[in-house]
Amino acid sequence: MYYQQSTVSTMIESQNVEFKESWKDECLKTLCAFANTSGGVLKLGIDDAGRPVGIHQVKRLLRELPNKIRNKLSITPSVVAETVAGKEIISITVSPSPVPVSCDGRYYRRSGSNTFDLAGQELVHFLISKSGITWDTVTGDYSIDDIDPGVVRMFVRLAKRSNRLDTADEEEPVDSILRRLELTVNGKLTNAAIMLFGREPQRFFVNTTTRVGRFKGGDIIIGDEEFSGNLIQQFMRAEERVKSFIDVRYEISADAMQESFQRKEIWDYPLLAIREALLNALIHRDYFNTDIQTQIRIYDDAIRFHNPGSLPQGITIEMLKTEHYSFLRNPLIAKIFYLAGFVERYGSGIGRIVDALAEAGLPEPEFQSDSFGFIVRMRKDLRFTESSLRAIGLNERQLQAMSFAREHGAITAVDYASIAPGVSEKTRYRDLLDLVHRGLLEAVGARRGRKYVLARLPPWNA
Repeated sequence: MYYQQSTVSTMIESQNVEFKESWKDECLKTLCAFANTSGGVLKLGIDDAGRPVGIHQVKRLLRELPNKIRNKLSITPSVVAETVAGKEIISITVSPSPVPVSCDGRYYRRSGSNTFDLAGQELVHFLISKSGITWDTVTGDYSIDDIDPGVVRMFVRLAKRSNRLDTADEEEPVDSILRRLELTVNGKLTNAAIMLFGREPQRFFVNTTTRVGRFKGGDIIIGDEEFSGNLIQQFMRAEERVKSFIDVRYEISADAMQESFQRKEIWDYPLLAIREALLNALIHRDYFNTDIQTQIRIYDDAIRFHNPGSLPQGITIEMLKTEHYSFLRNPLIAKIFYLAGFVERYGSGIGRIVDALAEAGLPEPEFQSDSFGFIVRMRKDLRFTESSLRAIGLNERQLQAMSFAREHGAITAVDYASIAPGVSEKTRYRDLLDLVHRGLLEAVGARRGRKYVLARLPPWNA
């Protein structure tokens, strides 16, 4: 008999730890759930409060339990005896299984410290994911009449324009185009075909929509629109709606005019970052999850993109920020967006969001992955609005100086003299120096010819 010495400290139940005072065959459900989730350990001889109470007939259990578990669950656990606070207990450790594990014909998983029975779409999702099949490659009882030929032909035009598709012809029959794109299997349409090019995908997949909302304060909705239809339609319409909810200003400086011979648009958030975040949400969402839509929430000072579907196990947010292989939850959907030219290259979206915001002088975005899905948050700079500047006590001259700097990206002493000719040079210098000390402007260059540029926000540590 093998014994280990353990301590009694910090013994609490979790997703990977369960306590039972004694063995009952109901424990097989817990072990099944461990195998189907991320593994875990069942400790016999511990009460629900985490206190060791000991267990009887340790030798018999060590002999019988491995065989019982193998026979019922077809897995091989580690079963060892331990001594905790002078009490004998048994620890049964189960590793995560690469294949589905059932107990009496039913499948169980862990969520927090609970074991739950899988059924309905959750069970289908689980079995398919364990098999290595992705949602978008699954076929269904669909008809070619469910496909919108106009959207298919629009895609072909986009793909040819991006020089990523040479084999398809816009006048080719729709079913032939879908076959070339590998959106059919043995003559049957895949989920990807319906979601990308369907006339009414929501007839088959409820809640696979994109919702864009504008919020005032924390929770007052002042604008809300839900976009249904196929993913290409949702992407184009949602992108335009987001743009309508954020502000744009125009730079008409000499440099901007020399560069492009037209005024330069400066949006609250770089359009590249918005597009990449929206594409990320649509391409990587978990389409098995029909409880919630893809959501974009625009606030006064932030924008939040949320899609159902957390990061794959073993993938961290830090890994996404570096060069990495693309982890595709929906490879067929990702392929079509790439061919259409919407996606620059696989695995580059998160890095492009970070770079675009940095180039615009905005803080690094926040990324979050949990059981509810994946979130991208960006924030904008509200320091330079007139109401914010008045609230901190700037005088009228300084307000005009900040307005000029915001419109042109910088202000010089000569610029300020034209704005405030009625005050002395010394007063104007003190005004500008005060704006620097307040963290609103940064002085660039030597005293003669010095420019005062808008100060960048400090790093975002949220």
